[in-house]
Amino acid sequence: MAIKESDLFKGVSQRFITRIANNSEEENFKRNAVVFRGGDKASHFYVLVEGAVDISLGTAESAHMSVNRPGEIFGWSALVEPYVYTATAKCTKDTRVIKITRDSIESGITEHPAEGLAILKNLTGIIAQRLRYAYKSLVPEM
Repeated sequence: MAIKESDLFKGVSQRFITRIANNSEEENFKRNAVVFRGGDKASHFYVLVEGAVDISLGTAESAHMSVNRPGEIFGWSALVEPYVYTATAKCTKDTRVIKITRDSIESGITEHPAEGLAILKNLTGIIAQRLRYAYKSLVPEM
């Protein structure tokens, strides 16, 4: 189960993961399909099951990141105000994902605050890691 493998859900009980899985849906995208565009309203985030997704911050010369490991999340802007995607996600292979709504996560966090805290800590770590990656790709080494 890709949700269980996700860094976002490390330290979270199987009960919580099952709850999220029961309120999510699997979605398939063909190669070159756009999952979302920067500037779109963000109400869902995604957990990669298989395939690969290129996350880009704008033009062809801008920062790119590949999501290609089962369990990796993308579209985390759905979990952070102002709930607008900051990048575009385009599939570079036929791709299968689990689509999870922000409402599902928020209600789970409300009911299980300790597990919600673990998720928020994990999300912070994921965002920090991607920010470091973006800095490295934009700033030449000195």
